[in-house]
Amino acid sequence: MSLVKTYQIPDEYFFRLHHVRPRFKNDVEEVLLYVSTSISEMEVLPKQEFKENLNQVLFGFKNNASSTQKTIDNWRTEISALFAFIQEKDDLTKPSLSAIRLSNNQYLDEFFNYFLFSFQYPGGHIKSQNVIKQIDAGVNFKPCNFILGLLIEGEKLIGKPFSFTAEELTQCAYFDLRVTRDGKHPREVAEMILKHRAEKVSYNHKYEQLKNHKTGKYPSKGDLHRYAGDILDYMVLANLLNDKGTGYYYYLNDENKDAINYHLKNSKWYSGYDKFYEKEEITNPEIAKLEQDWFSYVNSFDNIEAFAPSLSASESESISSIIQEYYSRIKGDKAVPTKIIGDYGESLILAHEYLRTKKTKRQHLINKIPTPLGVGYDIQSVEIEKRKRYIEVKTTKSRKALKNNRFKLTPNEWDTADTIGNNYFIYYLVANDSGKNVFIIQNPVEQYKQGNIKVDKNLVVEFSQNAGQWQTLLEIQN
Repeated sequence: MSLVKTYQIPDEYFFRLHHVRPRFKNDVEEVLLYVSTSISEMEVLPKQEFKENLNQVLFGFKNNASSTQKTIDNWRTEISALFAFIQEKDDLTKPSLSAIRLSNNQYLDEFFNYFLFSFQYPGGHIKSQNVIKQIDAGVNFKPCNFILGLLIEGEKLIGKPFSFTAEELTQCAYFDLRVTRDGKHPREVAEMILKHRAEKVSYNHKYEQLKNHKTGKYPSKGDLHRYAGDILDYMVLANLLNDKGTGYYYYLNDENKDAINYHLKNSKWYSGYDKFYEKEEITNPEIAKLEQDWFSYVNSFDNIEAFAPSLSASESESISSIIQEYYSRIKGDKAVPTKIIGDYGESLILAHEYLRTKKTKRQHLINKIPTPLGVGYDIQSVEIEKRKRYIEVKTTKSRKALKNNRFKLTPNEWDTADTIGNNYFIYYLVANDSGKNVFIIQNPVEQYKQGNIKVDKNLVVEFSQNAGQWQTLLEIQN
């Protein structure tokens, strides 16, 4: 009878990495969207006052009204520490760039790309004493870049897409100082994973360092792998990875090569902790002093084009071809007007409008309005009955279907809606793995007067189903 081969990281190399784990992880996209929209227009406030206002926002989410204060405090800490939604300076607090950007465009894949771009161990997302432990252990690790490199190297080795589980990542890399401290190359880790599979090696999750000496119990397999699993899941939400199968194998999303390449070629590192690696003794106050600097660093990145959602090659080709067809047929033009293909959501709605009005001969009047003009809408379209339709596009892009019914308007957009009346439409586009649908609101000011939408002082709109109607986005069928 042959013995089952097992593997465990040698004690001298074992070091558990950890980060804040949000209690709302199953609803993380919905929570982040809700909170960012709610706080993005908050004024700069004293720390305690901002905290109280944020608590009220969190109590308002779904079933949180009956939650304990401790639960809400934990949510607030997790949102601010891990996702850097607030920034502090001295005794004042304000919404961060990350929160404002997500509130304005509601592109969750873009948000998670920015999050992963700056995420590292050690980092200010954990308490000072835990930062010190990671520095003392010599940890110096960017998980997103390593994971992308590991998948690329694995593919080179086997000549086809390579995938792995959170367990394999944890046991072969994530908790191994030879990787997180010494910089072991991703290719070596890929070779180890493949070797273990070939030899049918099982992984032993019972590490003495993690044993509860009161109960004699070890963390479960799931508990051991959850930190690596979190990062892998965030990479899925960023559209960098896909997952498959009951064992949750993770593999590269080849349709998002621009973002993948940007992460790999433009790696950044927060260097505020570097001076402490040679110190024999580090104190909590020394590390705590860097907290504001850490959150400023995390929120210093912006306008990274590779992270913004983009049309797939087939979508872009289809939209260009249909617009070209109309311009060629109606105006005799041979080229699509410059910049008519642009923002992800606006481009999809532009094509929707061409298809919606295909029975008319007025598609040449449908145009994307350049943002600098500031006219209060994104697209000028037409009605079948020779009237014009002015469309403001709002888009939420996520992996799973969300129950979000909120978006922000600018004062200019609201004033324009009031002026134009029945010819003003809001198209709220919802794009996720299940499909693309659009909720169409005609004359939002009138809908507000009828009580079908709520608008707060910051022009955050919350709509009911009576405010408009859902339609399937019209797309070219290839």
